[in-house]
Amino acid sequence: MNRGIAMSVAAALLALAALPSCSKRERGTSRTSTVASVSGSAQRVGALQLAITNKPERPIVGDNTLTVALRDSAGTSVRGATVSALVSMPAMGAMPRMESRGEFRETRAGTYEAKYGLAMQGDWDVAVSIRTADGRQTEAVYRLSTNMGGLAFVGGTPSAGGPAGATSAAADTAISAQTVTIDPGRRQAIGVRTAPVTTQELTVTIRAAGRVAYDETRRAEISLKFSGWVRDIRVDYVGRQVSRGEVLLTVYSPELLSAQQEYLEALHGGPGGADLAAAARQRLLLWDIAPSTLDAIAASGKAMEKLPIIAPVSGVVLEKNVVAGSSFMAGQTLYKIAPIHPVWVIASVFQYELPLVRVGMAAHILTPFPGEPTRTGRVSYVNPFLDPETRTGEVRAVAPNPLGDLKPGMFVDVLLDRSLGRKLAIPESAVLYAGDRRIVFVDLGGGRLAPRDVRLGAKAGDQYVVVGGLNEGDIVVTSGNFLVAAEARLRSATGEW
Repeated sequence: MNRGIAMSVAAALLALAALPSCSKRERGTSRTSTVASVSGSAQRVGALQLAITNKPERPIVGDNTLTVALRDSAGTSVRGATVSALVSMPAMGAMPRMESRGEFRETRAGTYEAKYGLAMQGDWDVAVSIRTADGRQTEAVYRLSTNMGGLAFVGGTPSAGGPAGATSAAADTAISAQTVTIDPGRRQAIGVRTAPVTTQELTVTIRAAGRVAYDETRRAEISLKFSGWVRDIRVDYVGRQVSRGEVLLTVYSPELLSAQQEYLEALHGGPGGADLAAAARQRLLLWDIAPSTLDAIAASGKAMEKLPIIAPVSGVVLEKNVVAGSSFMAGQTLYKIAPIHPVWVIASVFQYELPLVRVGMAAHILTPFPGEPTRTGRVSYVNPFLDPETRTGEVRAVAPNPLGDLKPGMFVDVLLDRSLGRKLAIPESAVLYAGDRRIVFVDLGGGRLAPRDVRLGAKAGDQYVVVGGLNEGDIVVTSGNFLVAAEARLRSATGEW
């Protein structure tokens, strides 16, 4: 008894399993019959005449070759175009969507070839995208089957002489398989909003974390070219601000005192004393004794036991290595001084954003102080190497700091603005992500919404640059597209069943 029931259930399951394939064959036959097989014949698509053939003529599972011949309205070969093809089969039941892409190369004038592969037998859609050398975009849709030879033309970009937005009856029949029709009431209920694709002036803003640092090109070290002892310390702690020409300390050096006396004797000597005095003065200058100090020695006629050492730059003391009474050797570093106006701001920019950065572009620095206005600097250097751990590149900007409120070591935010010029753009909200694909829904009119693959460029604010797949004036869904996609999948699944 149980065995009989089991056999009945198995027979019922086999009958149900046969139903989808049968309906698929019937649909495939009826849809193919609405369009003519055009293997090798030309179709008028946009401003082009396009002829496409498959090798072998009847597609096979495995490797195939598509050949596209392009002519303009006068019949002249169209050279230098960029041609691509997407061969796809929609998802059915538990079977996922399958696709194969072909990139064409121009084998001779106006003729392009691409290899692609078919994973299984059945009916496949072929979407051909053409971009001519002058930037015009043209698209055409075909259908091929492993059960028959040639390709069936479905539709494409309307010709310039036809009514705007017009498509052939065959194109409407094929497009309807991928579109979803939603009445106005339903669209309002699920919040569908649309907007036209427009050309806009776009600016990319790069936001990066930055840190404040001293200007390395203006730092100074104070070291003397003679040995001696420190007498008085005027600048006596690290962090003290000093001005250029300010006395840092006074020193005593026997050899320096002897050089001063030789200079004074030469000044008051007889014939030839002027040359000796000039030589003695030059020797003291080479020891970095200030000309004003030598003038004071000459005027007083006395050598200075406590010789003042002055700051060569303005800034803050980073390092102090002497105290009153300590001895020093020639070449020993006594002080390190760095300027605090202007300062460097070093920003870490991610590697995918680095191509947008240019030397000389404005850098807006956001300080952590509430209410303080943004200050603007300029990019002065882009490091040619990446940090291997963070995969970021250092971008250096020079920023004003007259009040010294930007402290070296402080963290700030850096905004870098790069103008992209006028570009075709769509809102970020219009884009759906499906793996490596980017999809938008295009409003075809009459309540019909069709999915379309697009190629996107840089993101500028909440806008994406459109590289391919859309034309200016196309109407795309900008709100409620997830619900539209869900409804399209539901209706597609219902139709397949």
